[in-house]
Amino acid sequence: THCKASAAASCSSPRRPSKEEMLPVAFVPLVLARVAAPCAYEHAGHHFDLRGAVPSELSATSESGFRYFISACGPTQTVCNGAPSVGSKWRGTKCNNLGDEATRSLSLLDARDPRKGVNITYRKGDVCLRGTDETVDMGSRSLTLSLVCDPSVSAAKLRGVAEPSMCETVATVVTHRACPSTSSSWAGRLVVLLLLAGGAAAAYRHGFFRPGGPAAQQLGRWQDGAVRALSSVDEGASSRPI
Repeated sequence: THCKASAAASCSSPRRPSKEEMLPVAFVPLVLARVAAPCAYEHAGHHFDLRGAVPSELSATSESGFRYFISACGPTQTVCNGAPSVGSKWRGTKCNNLGDEATRSLSLLDARDPRKGVNITYRKGDVCLRGTDETVDMGSRSLTLSLVCDPSVSAAKLRGVAEPSMCETVATVVTHRACPSTSSSWAGRLVVLLLLAGGAAAAYRHGFFRPGGPAAQQLGRWQDGAVRALSSVDEGASSRPI
């Protein structure tokens, strides 16, 4: 807070908030800090933890002679054009990156049956020309990993790679990691509930919610601010020419 020169003698340094006032700010970020694990997906109580669904790299060669290197939750060991990527397409020494890991999105293979597995889609790969003989436009490559659930498969198996349209690559991988579970989901909810309960109990012990306590004082300040804001709006409206 800045003081006017004429009133400098009456100014004082900012007051340090008490422990009771700081407590709610301390425990709320703990509750909000729950972030989904990388390559995790949840749908209707079914939890997919896809870390390790694909090893550091799987590879396959198409009938047309292109060689593909793919991964799921991180860049492949084989680096194309000096830029780490989740997938690349090669012919000889020339290559294209198929997707940017930062664009990862997940969806169910079958919206009616989560037990079948999930899709991981990556976009914004290298530039790609697409279109017909009459029209050609510039786009970017994309990679979709169709992870098929098979509890009997201990190590991921690359079933095949296809390009259903220009600039689009789809790789099908069979892995037990694509099978959903429900225990992780409930465990996560339990952690959040425990954090909420612990924070509320600590706030109660420190008198945060008591009459005249920090919560009531903060609410009063919010109400005063709202009244002043509404008053200024009414004054401005009444003085504005029609």
